[in-house]
Amino acid sequence: MKLIDLSAGRQTTLSPEETVCCAIGNFDGVHVGHQELIRKAAARPDGVTKSAVWTFCEPSSRLLNRSVGLLTSMEERMALFRAMGIDLVFLEDFERVRNMDAHRFAEEVLFRECHVRTAVCGFNFRYGSHAEGTAETLSQVFHKLGAHVSVVPPCRIDGITVSSSEIRAAIAYGDMERASRMLGRSYSLTAEVVEGKHLGHKLGFPTINQRFPTNRALPRFGVYASLVTAEDRQYHGVSNVGVRPTVEHTDQVNCETHILDFDGDLYGKTVKVEFRHFLRPETKFENPAALQDAVRKNIAETRDFFHLMEGSL
Repeated sequence: MKLIDLSAGRQTTLSPEETVCCAIGNFDGVHVGHQELIRKAAARPDGVTKSAVWTFCEPSSRLLNRSVGLLTSMEERMALFRAMGIDLVFLEDFERVRNMDAHRFAEEVLFRECHVRTAVCGFNFRYGSHAEGTAETLSQVFHKLGAHVSVVPPCRIDGITVSSSEIRAAIAYGDMERASRMLGRSYSLTAEVVEGKHLGHKLGFPTINQRFPTNRALPRFGVYASLVTAEDRQYHGVSNVGVRPTVEHTDQVNCETHILDFDGDLYGKTVKVEFRHFLRPETKFENPAALQDAVRKNIAETRDFFHLMEGSL
């Protein structure tokens, strides 16, 4: 997969004969609705030679409101695009196009600069100055240019239209099952294991410690049954997301995971933790013994949860 950076006015390096079917959007989360757009682009209809995604270096939702947490990192978005068979990714700087006339954007950026001959967008797609451009606007411009626009209808799960904001709400509530259905995979944290204070080890439950990036959407503080991928192997885990009120209060949001049936050193390694099921809110216990009892219970609940899940397959 090739990345083409359009930021700062850089030009594409496409040859004149290369034509593109391109999915257009923010794609934060690359959820099941986004995946419909990407699959249509990857199919390369209408005789085009390349499939593509056109997106921002950082989703516009985050740029317009810094309190909005992202569902995926840039690296995760790129990996998901690649896995779905996309040939090209156009990365755009939001500030370069945010005030551009909608017709000019469609013709100059998409059609002429990016060689888009079939654009794929969502039913609620908005773009250009004051978000005046719509899917209909894009269709009108492309029709005059002899190009095509495919508009994807809303994707609904449990009667709710799938969106990044709905997924953020589910994650903030701790409803990981609902978030997973909308994402098409579990919400996860992939991060380096950092040195902690070894408090888990002292309690008899050693943990790996990871930090949430400041721009990520945070799960509800509490304990989760999790699936851990470390060194190309998967394990079950019990993960606590929060600020550790019993042993330490900090502004840094941590993910501490006790990996079941694992004995090894993961410091400095990159580990993926998938949050599968919310077990309980983060709690400040009166003493370490009470915390130990709660962790033992959470381990048993986690084993039961995964046993039931695997038994239903």
